[in-house]
Amino acid sequence: MKKLFIWIKNYLNHPLEIGAVLPTSRFASRLMSSEINKSPDNVVVELGSGTGKITREILNRGVKEKDLILVEVNENFSKILKSDFPKAKIITENAISFLSNYQKNYSNKITHIISGIPLVSMTEENRDKLCELSIKNLHSKGKFIQITYFLRCSFSKKIINQYNLKKKLVGLSILNVPPAFVWKIEK
Repeated sequence: MKKLFIWIKNYLNHPLEIGAVLPTSRFASRLMSSEINKSPDNVVVELGSGTGKITREILNRGVKEKDLILVEVNENFSKILKSDFPKAKIITENAISFLSNYQKNYSNKITHIISGIPLVSMTEENRDKLCELSIKNLHSKGKFIQITYFLRCSFSKKIINQYNLKKKLVGLSILNVPPAFVWKIEK
């Protein structure tokens, strides 16, 4: 209950940064993590980890906590993540900054990016920059998974076409507030 209170308080103070009235449901979280293939070589980055609802489902897919990088700009949420997932690497930074510096700090390409960031709330310039940086840091067989509350994919046609990407609607979770669409983007 305390995490829910922290979520709502942060949503009221920063609605565009948070994006959703409530944390992602376990149904939408399972849908988002369903695209993760179990492999010892996985490099999984969760952008906008919030209070860890999706993170738990990522771990349930067999990803080891020590192999997980959680990127969360909100300091209140980062404190929760550090407490709940002490073996994961928690980065309290905005996603664009993290992705801009990824290759300097890590040697392996990312196999899965799981994004809870409200891309539609961003300016077009920042959204395209985040998407472009994600694709540049993604393994050639990697996947970018995005939750959104709109039927259309959050990646712009410009980025999809420029990088010859494939997009696919993974599914819809009506048991989420608001109902959530999950998209997969691949090279």
